[in-house]
Amino acid sequence: MLGKLCKLLRTCGIDASYSNEGMAILLDARREQRVILTRNTHLRDKKDVCFLELSDPREQLENVIEHFKLRKEIHLFSRCIECNAELESVSKTSVKGKVPYFTYKNFQQFAQCPQCGRVYWKGSHYKKMLEEIKYVIKQENSK
Repeated sequence: MLGKLCKLLRTCGIDASYSNEGMAILLDARREQRVILTRNTHLRDKKDVCFLELSDPREQLENVIEHFKLRKEIHLFSRCIECNAELESVSKTSVKGKVPYFTYKNFQQFAQCPQCGRVYWKGSHYKKMLEEIKYVIKQENSK
């Protein structure tokens, strides 16, 4: 239900786990000391659950950041959007053969996920993601 929000939280560098395991998520969240964000009405009144009324992921992001006072936790593009691990800066030579030739030729800075191996750079997808969260960034810069 909140996969898009999860990726936006990770884009902001906020530790966010994702599961569609149903009620098992309650046990996982308690074991990991996490709060559950959901739109599932069956979980609405459970302990440690934050029910989100909003359906737009960008509005959800702003709401979660405000509700949990996470502004200071925002570190853009510091987590893997796929697996949530913290990214590491890597040398250009270390990604040769792992990224398209055009990317390797035209970009100098790369980050890589130590867990899943995904490589990141500031290309067109980066700009689209910035556009996605620009309201949150604007709010962050004004505080």
